Amino acid sequence: MKFRDYLKVNSLEEFEQAVASVEGPVLLLAGGSDILVQARDHRFKDHTVIDVLKVEALREIKETDGYLEIGACAKQEEIAQSPLVKRYAPILAEAALSVGSLQIRNHATIGGNIANASPAADTLAPLAVLKAEVLVLKDGTEQRMSLLDVIAAPYKTNLGDRDLILKVFVPKQAESVRYNYTKLGRRKALSISRMTMATLLELDAEGVVTKFEMTVGATFPKPMLFPDISDMLVGKKPTEEDIVKVARSLSDKIPEIAGVRASTRYKQPVCRRLSERILKELIEGEQDA
Repeated sequence: MKFRDYLKVNSLEEFEQAVASVEGPVLLLAGGSDILVQARDHRFKDHTVIDVLKVEALREIKETDGYLEIGACAKQEEIAQSPLVKRYAPILAEAALSVGSLQIRNHATIGGNIANASPAADTLAPLAVLKAEVLVLKDGTEQRMSLLDVIAAPYKTNLGDRDLILKVFVPKQAESVRYNYTKLGRRKALSISRMTMATLLELDAEGVVTKFEMTVGATFPKPMLFPDISDMLVGKKPTEEDIVKVARSLSDKIPEIAGVRASTRYKQPVCRRLSERILKELIEGEQDA
């Protein structure tokens, strides 16, 4: 693999100085578990790499009022094992734990996962249902964006090559919020996702749905939320018929948004059956722990 130049920075100040000094295209490196594979064909030979992995300000996981703040260079294993993430966003901890092997999780970062924008990225569906936001440094100014606005298409974001993801804001989930994260792959371990499903569900004391988000990953061009599907359950005490309608509506999104592809014949019925099973389990009070 070839790069025009390689710069390693240890602080945000060094990063800003490095960016200002570089002419030509820039490639920000935060772990590189995807980028280094892509670089084998020398597609980045004209780029200057700026490695931000060791910037301590980008590694912190902390809580503030209403949010978890996860540094862009927090590694997937750190997220998976974080007591804060396990408490306030357990669906994200579970998704992070499903990423590759232990070696990969100890190098891959959440910021890199977002910036790479792979539709098969394991954490993107959970981040979508959590309604995560991303703090980005653009030309010395911080800008907060919805995750859904950051990712534009497969392997494409709405960020410039010098825009640095600083942190991810994840709204804290109440203990009463039930969740399910399901990952399907071609094998049981070290598998690239063929489909992921992320679900959040909250019921009141009467069994009425007060919160519902469900989405499918590794299926659409970018992470997506479906308010029309959420509205099908919120405010209701779900019946069997409601569950079937939700599952059918979600599976119908696949050809509607992603088009009819070779995988559609597999994904559509799997999505429908999985959705029904997940909702029944969550409504009955069973969930992943």
